[in-house]
Amino acid sequence: MLFLTYWELNENKSSQERTHIARKLTSGGLFPPKNVRIIRWDQTPDGWGVTVWETDSAADVILANELWRAAATGIFRVTKTAPAAPIQELMPLGEQMLKSLSAG
Repeated sequence: MLFLTYWELNENKSSQERTHIARKLTSGGLFPPKNVRIIRWDQTPDGWGVTVWETDSAADVILANELWRAAATGIFRVTKTAPAAPIQELMPLGEQMLKSLSAG
């Protein structure tokens, strides 16, 4: 199952602090958690980004985000996470729905 997280870093956290936490979590084997595969993890020059995760449980993604919050309180200004799917997989579903609506 895929999940997409949009996040914005808190500009009140220094770059040094964010880098230190990122190195601590990634080099220590804490992030990503065992049950989570990161497909994409991208950041923009403006301090926001997206993460595309693959896991069997929403709880795994919630815990992964909470890991960052526990390691550095206030690291995020905003996060938004939701299930996601490739458009190629969703288009046939949308077409089936439209056929069902027009048949009724």
